[in-house]
Amino acid sequence: MTVTKLAVFALISLIFLMLIKKHSPSLSAVSEVAVIVIFIIGVLPDLRNLLETLRNVGDNFLSTDVFKIMFKAFGVLTVGGIASDICRDNGENALAGVLEIVVKVLAISCAIPIFTAVLTTALSLLEQ
Repeated sequence: MTVTKLAVFALISLIFLMLIKKHSPSLSAVSEVAVIVIFIIGVLPDLRNLLETLRNVGDNFLSTDVFKIMFKAFGVLTVGGIASDICRDNGENALAGVLEIVVKVLAISCAIPIFTAVLTTALSLLEQ
């Protein structure tokens, strides 16, 4: 999906969501999730190309385990960020803040194997 199509769809969705929010805030929240899903579906072909390119780079330079961990952490942060934004848009600022902290902790826990590998490598280099 081109940037122009995404921008037009975003503006139309924004107007639609603003009109719905006046009459039914709960329907607005559900509609917002639907718009997000449509955006994700629209970007899937580009995402597939990006993942394939990164996989090729990873096969040549890095272990696939590193890329799996990085993508898992990226997915956790992305989904958590979207959920947090939806909470904040619906007036649940405290819930959004807690969700952001929890998501960051989960992302760090996903990356622990990378931290461990880096520290092990650094310590082995220092011992030599």
